[in-house]
Amino acid sequence: MYEAFFHLKETPFSIAPNPHYLYMSQQHNEALAHLVYGVGRDGGFVLLTGEVGTGKTTVCRCFLEQIPDDTDVAFVLNPKLQVEELLATICDELSIPYIGDSITVKDYIDCINNFLLKQHSKGRHTVLIIDEAQNLSPDVLEQIRLLTNLETHEKKLLQIILLGQPELQEMFRQPELRQLSQRVTARFHLNALAEEEVGPYVYHRLTVSGAVDPRAMFPAATIKKLFQISKGIPRIINLVCDRAMLGAYAKETRVVDGTILGNAAKEVLGYKVYSPAPVIARHKWLPIAMGSGVGVLLIGIIGLSYWFGLTRQEDPVVAVTSALAEGPPAALAQPPELKSPNAPPPSPAGMQPDNTTSAAQPPAPLQAPVANATAQNALSMAQAFEMAEHTQDADAYQDLFSAWGVQYAPATNGMACQYAESLGLGCLSKLGSLGSIKHYGLPVIIRLFGAQGGEKYVVLRKLEDNYAEVYLEGEVQRVNITDLDSYWRGHYSLLWKKPPSYHGPMHPGTIAPLSKWLAYHLDVWENKPEPSAGRSTYDPELVERVKQFQRTVGEVDDGVVGTGTLIQLSRRVDDSIPVLDPIKGGS
Repeated sequence: MYEAFFHLKETPFSIAPNPHYLYMSQQHNEALAHLVYGVGRDGGFVLLTGEVGTGKTTVCRCFLEQIPDDTDVAFVLNPKLQVEELLATICDELSIPYIGDSITVKDYIDCINNFLLKQHSKGRHTVLIIDEAQNLSPDVLEQIRLLTNLETHEKKLLQIILLGQPELQEMFRQPELRQLSQRVTARFHLNALAEEEVGPYVYHRLTVSGAVDPRAMFPAATIKKLFQISKGIPRIINLVCDRAMLGAYAKETRVVDGTILGNAAKEVLGYKVYSPAPVIARHKWLPIAMGSGVGVLLIGIIGLSYWFGLTRQEDPVVAVTSALAEGPPAALAQPPELKSPNAPPPSPAGMQPDNTTSAAQPPAPLQAPVANATAQNALSMAQAFEMAEHTQDADAYQDLFSAWGVQYAPATNGMACQYAESLGLGCLSKLGSLGSIKHYGLPVIIRLFGAQGGEKYVVLRKLEDNYAEVYLEGEVQRVNITDLDSYWRGHYSLLWKKPPSYHGPMHPGTIAPLSKWLAYHLDVWENKPEPSAGRSTYDPELVERVKQFQRTVGEVDDGVVGTGTLIQLSRRVDDSIPVLDPIKGGS
């Protein structure tokens, strides 16, 4: 209706999973890479999870457009099926003939197995994709596991991709599904868009639909309010923006302002759902609470002083007032501000690794004493959760930057990931285990969930056995993490040092400046006396060196130079990068 008024070719904010409108944020790009990687493996499961409306199906549609011609795909959209119905659906999707209404499970399996063997003999691959997989029953999940047993001596015949909401990850953690979980070769969790990604997302969709000046249509103030309304969920963004453009059309204006957006949100989400800025309201009670706490403290001390006869020496009100004048109680004290290191961090843009920074100028947090240094005095997870201050990951990035020896203040430096990019660093958000955190070996922000449903964010600075060093109340505390699983669901974020020429995964045969950086730093890692930058072509010789490095450090030895490989190489040759544990030898 409003397309002609805004000079658009088509509706920009349809909720249909059109891959042409997919905005490739960093995490969407990684999700797509996980799908491509998973299909390249021989069998097993690939899990792609995310909250409702975060773009799982759209990413999968984009993936389907990129699969090789030698791949057959069965896409199951309705997983609420019995075992026989699922097998029949797979046969229908792959055009596998079967006869009769009384066909048994064994008959279906035989038909599918014969088809897979025939396709394998032709050099073709078969992929099964199941959407909304959190709705699968245990019996159906077990049958899907059994399908992965269809194999030859060399490889599995069926690759399975499961898309679902976060409950799917919880299902795979159940003890009775451990056999299924052990067959997962790749996992990725899609989060909502960050605040700094909402604007580019909206402008991308408008540009694809033909908009000439999308920023004029949705000003910066409108985008900020849109994030508050949508919390970064793409589907809600689409619904609200579509209704807002309709409202702007009704008012004959080509600019969507905050009023139009607010009205659209109320129409789409309802009055009770729409609550624009809870962050501002949260701080209004803080002075009252602190004042009440000080008042109670005064009354308590006065009473105790009178009871024990301490009023002989000094008027208790004067004494307490003098004590408070010297400084607030520890429980009310604000955490100290993060101090910048004496020297700025080394520039990530240089090719020569800096091997002097750590010895001469360690990052600021390492200069502070570690509280509770003994195992007996280590905090429990319950105590750590209670002490944790950050209720948003944006605030926790202050501690994460501090681990890198960088001072960061959101009000001054803006969005964390944008600020990181300006320093030559990258943000990476993952869903995994403590083992995956140890594998990356870098300080991370982890997201904790309390028993009453609250969320907090803390930074892990060191890991050793059952203990971790965590930033709490402005200093590094030692925490016993044996019951971490009760608070943590696998979400974590980290910063990593990006090569100056990195723009995405580099595949064999690529001509890119990154290959020079790669050759040089491999020389450093291999302790060659005169490291050389090499050529701009990612040639077979360099590919083989990369594969050898990947095997050594525990990465998949596919020769593709992505985030994981670069993190492992950088932290082994650059002493300015903070690590969770010391790296021994050349491993």
